Amino acid sequence: ADGEFYFLEMNTRLQVEHPVTEEITGLDLVAEQTVLAETGKLAHKQKDIAFGGHAIEARLYAEDADNGFLPATGQLLVFKAPEGDGLRFDGGVEEGMEVSSAFDPMLAKLTAFGDDRAQAIERLRAALEQTVCLGVATNIDFLSRVVAHPAFQDGGYDTGFIAVHADDLKPEPIGEDDLEILLALARLSGKGPIAPPPAAPEPYASIGDWRN
Repeated sequence: ADGEFYFLEMNTRLQVEHPVTEEITGLDLVAEQTVLAETGKLAHKQKDIAFGGHAIEARLYAEDADNGFLPATGQLLVFKAPEGDGLRFDGGVEEGMEVSSAFDPMLAKLTAFGDDRAQAIERLRAALEQTVCLGVATNIDFLSRVVAHPAFQDGGYDTGFIAVHADDLKPEPIGEDDLEILLALARLSGKGPIAPPPAAPEPYASIGDWRN
């Protein structure tokens, strides 16, 4: 809250967020590690590395963000990655795969690059809206609400952002018109109607619609 920065941790490995560094430096850190392992020498000096533009990364998780961020499981019935300028999609799953509780719930990483932070955020927001994941609950909609929030866009946030803006980050309730459209689309999805129950045995079949 006082604008100070604090050291959190250091991990001596490639970080999950390394695409952000790669996008703003133009370096492939995995390739750099391979060269270092083979030669024992760094391929670049610190003075040769320059930053350019802005990058921001979002982790797409199989989790119910509106229910305490509980991990979710199920089959990825539809999984479509976004496309566009300045976008990078590192996916670990494919359409049709089963998401189980045996692994980390992260499905993919979506990184947006732009000339500045505002452009990177706008590209990320648009990319999240294009991302389609059906069959498993994900945090995609929640991330969309986060990046669209004025406090996030203005940089006025810290580690308490979600708790402070919990009410703003709740999903909009589905209206009756939208619900009817969703039900109609579900009916047209090709799954067909629910199978009828098995025929009643005699003597009940002869009774007709009478019930006691």
